[in-house]
Amino acid sequence: YRRNIKMKKILIIEDNADLAENVGLMLKEQHFDTYIVGNGKEGLRKIIEYDPDLILCDIMLPDISGYKLLSELRKLGEIKLPIFIYMTAKTMRQDLRKGMNLGADDYLTKPFTQEELISAVNTQIQKRKTLLKFKSVSEKEIDGKNREADSKTEEHDSAELKYNEHIFISDKKNPGFYLIKNLMVIKSLKDYSQLFFTENKKFTLRRPMIYWETRLPDEKFIRIHRQTFINLDYIEKVEIISSNRYALEIKNFSEKLEVSQRFSSKIKKLIK
Repeated sequence: YRRNIKMKKILIIEDNADLAENVGLMLKEQHFDTYIVGNGKEGLRKIIEYDPDLILCDIMLPDISGYKLLSELRKLGEIKLPIFIYMTAKTMRQDLRKGMNLGADDYLTKPFTQEELISAVNTQIQKRKTLLKFKSVSEKEIDGKNREADSKTEEHDSAELKYNEHIFISDKKNPGFYLIKNLMVIKSLKDYSQLFFTENKKFTLRRPMIYWETRLPDEKFIRIHRQTFINLDYIEKVEIISSNRYALEIKNFSEKLEVSQRFSSKIKKLIK
C-alpha cells in the first residue's frame, strides 16, 4: 500500500532539459515525487512553494549559480534546510569544497549513473532521518516549520509581514531573500513599488501601495505621503518646514522626503 506512505519530494534545478527529465524519471521509478525547474530564480521560488525534502541542484545555472542559490536559502536560518546535493561537471577540489563549505550535503559529478544518483539520494535521506531521530525532532514538527516558509515569499498575499522575516524578491540580476527590517523606504510607481533596502539595494516590484499598507508592521512603518512609506528606524533628522510641513532625512538615503499635510500628525507625535 505504497500510496499511503508519504512520498519524499525532490526538487531538480537543472537547465539541461534532457538531463533533468532523465533524473526525474530515475527518481520516479524509485517512487519519489519530483518537480523540475530550469533556472536558479525559479528554483528559489519553488523551494518555498513545493517544500521539498531534497534538492538536486546544478552549479552552473543560466541566471544565478548554485552557490548563490544555496547562500540565499541559508538566509532562512529559522527554517530547516532541505537536503542539498549539487550536480556538477566541476571536478576541481576547490569547486567541490566551496559547495560543501556553503552547507551542501553531497555532490554528484556529471555524468553519473542511475545507481550513483539513487545511492546518493537514499544515503542522505537516511542520514537526515538518523540526525532527526538523534535530535528528537519529529517529522511533524519539521513539516510545520517548512510550511511557515509560505509567509516568507512576496507571492503570499494573506499574511502580515513580520519585521524580522524575509521576503523573496524575484529580481533578474540578484534574486534572493531580504529582511523586512532592512527595508528603509517604499515609493509608489502606480501599480509598481520601488523598494529601497540598506546597502544601496533597490528593487522594483509589481505591487501597489495598498499591498504594503495592509501588510507592513505599523509599529515600524508609516505613510508620509500618498506615494511613500518609511521605516521609522531609519529616520536620521526631522526638518520643520512650517507648522504642518516636515521633511525627513533617512539614513544612507540620498533624497530628502517631504511629508504631506495629510500625514503630518504622525510626524508631530514623533518629535514631541
